[in-house]
Amino acid sequence: MSGEEDLTMCGLLGGLNTQFNEASLARLRHRGPDQQSLLFVEVPGHGVAAFGQTRLNIVDHRNIDLPVRIGESAIVLNGEVYNYLELRSELRTFGWEFQTNTDSEVALAAYLQWGPDCLGKFNGMFALAIWDGQRFFCARDRMGKKPFFYRCDERSFEFASEVKAFSDLEFVSCELFDLFEFCFNEHTLYRNVRALPPGHCLTYDPRRGTCRVSSYWDIERQVSRRIGDEKQAVDTFIGLLEDAVRLRLRCDVPVTLFLAGGLDSSLIAKLSGVEESFTCQFDEFRETVNEESYVSDLTGRLGIRANFVRPTRKEFLRDLPKLAYHLEMPTGSFSVFPLYRLAEAARGAGYKVVLSGEGSDELFAGYVRNEFLLSDASGSADAKRNHYASMLERYQGSDFDRFCRMASRNGLSGAAMMKMFLTHYWDPHRTTLDNVCYVESRVFLQPLLQMADRMCMAHGVENRCPFLDHRLVEFAFSLDDSLRVRDGQGKWIVHRAAQKLLPPGSAVLTRAIKDGLPTPINQWMHGIRSFDRRHWNALMTAECIKALLGFGSTGQGEAMQPRSMKVDEVLPAQRRRPLASAYSVRRAPE
Repeated sequence: MSGEEDLTMCGLLGGLNTQFNEASLARLRHRGPDQQSLLFVEVPGHGVAAFGQTRLNIVDHRNIDLPVRIGESAIVLNGEVYNYLELRSELRTFGWEFQTNTDSEVALAAYLQWGPDCLGKFNGMFALAIWDGQRFFCARDRMGKKPFFYRCDERSFEFASEVKAFSDLEFVSCELFDLFEFCFNEHTLYRNVRALPPGHCLTYDPRRGTCRVSSYWDIERQVSRRIGDEKQAVDTFIGLLEDAVRLRLRCDVPVTLFLAGGLDSSLIAKLSGVEESFTCQFDEFRETVNEESYVSDLTGRLGIRANFVRPTRKEFLRDLPKLAYHLEMPTGSFSVFPLYRLAEAARGAGYKVVLSGEGSDELFAGYVRNEFLLSDASGSADAKRNHYASMLERYQGSDFDRFCRMASRNGLSGAAMMKMFLTHYWDPHRTTLDNVCYVESRVFLQPLLQMADRMCMAHGVENRCPFLDHRLVEFAFSLDDSLRVRDGQGKWIVHRAAQKLLPPGSAVLTRAIKDGLPTPINQWMHGIRSFDRRHWNALMTAECIKALLGFGSTGQGEAMQPRSMKVDEVLPAQRRRPLASAYSVRRAPE
């Protein structure tokens, strides 16, 4: 790059009449270890506004004045507005002059020029907060890649990239029944703390003491026509993916790649031209799940230096408190630990920016459960929704079992409960495939993106996801069903693009359906050969996190650092019982 570009990637906090201080900002240092700044500004008649930022330097290694200001207005921004160079050129035609080379200044000028409509011009992953002299305007990117938490009342407003920045935190009662709620919308495990939903903006007006949240983007409003022509669709997909990768290569530091041995990351490897990749391989599954062979084949053909991270039981036990500390909420996903280790390895090798393939499976129907469903085109819309619910019950495994245990108390079976859950997201006016991809991308993708952000930022590494470019998302929902699923094969258009782009004979081109990478938590924790998620689930409950973080009934005090504790110390006694007695699931009849 030219060196005139300056992107800021950081943690943020601020608000009006907050309790934030330097210690609060220090809890976000891992998100931006290169520079920290906390500014307080008096707001006549309303109190004191705070603006805090931690910065990860990925272009210009000089310190800059934070927060970025234009007149009485100020902005703190977490993430990237990738197309800020193009926006800067457009804003100059309106007479704007810029004092810095930051995307933050461009974003602030865009807001002052166009108001909230500026969000429609941004291509990026971001969470931002702007003070315009009268009110706070906040927003989160369309797909929810970057986090934004807030709490407010008539006299005060606080926001932060992570919940740990707030003071006086209290857990709300967290029944497992609530698992599906707090993962997918504004609810959190913490009293009075909310998450700004993806594709939403927020306005806090201190004059009225009001906080208004509204949607600025929804996939339903973006799709106006269907693409049915195969050649047009493949060419458009390739062009959009190429440009999405190009934008996400904007930085002055080396970029690496999390390479998983599937089509998605392989396409990014080809289009990005990265020189080095990182792959996770568990020795316990070497005979059944061998990513190394596929990765070695591709990297050899593309001339990429391949690194293989091999996590161990000892490392898992060592890192468990850190995982809970950075996640701040329960999870049933195994990908959290390999992600943490991959990010650690990438940062240890000197990388601050990594590309990955999240989003493709959700957008283009890449999961095994979707192929089972969509191979049968018969039946009513309700029947297909119920079929999908049954598929989810099967493939969610014991995550869903935990949910079912709570549902059964109310006389509902797991399948019936999942049908009720899907009713909130299932639109009878969509095709079945659109409904499936909507639920996958707008619901189940969210905790995966959250994990990717938290695990990478734990090591000061930025994770960029080309498949989540909003133009690609809109394109996916404009496709005829036959261009996403054909002959029982999901991600059909991705396969067609890969045949054009990847070297002929690449092993990934003929690979069978790739499942997620299994993690041997069961073997490590219990010495049981069979793979069972429920052991892991017991480690990532609210109770476990509370113990690991050292929460008391009134707040975190001085204990907001990962505690060195053995697993047995944080697992409730009943969760250490034999599996059969601890995890029996009573299912009521349908």
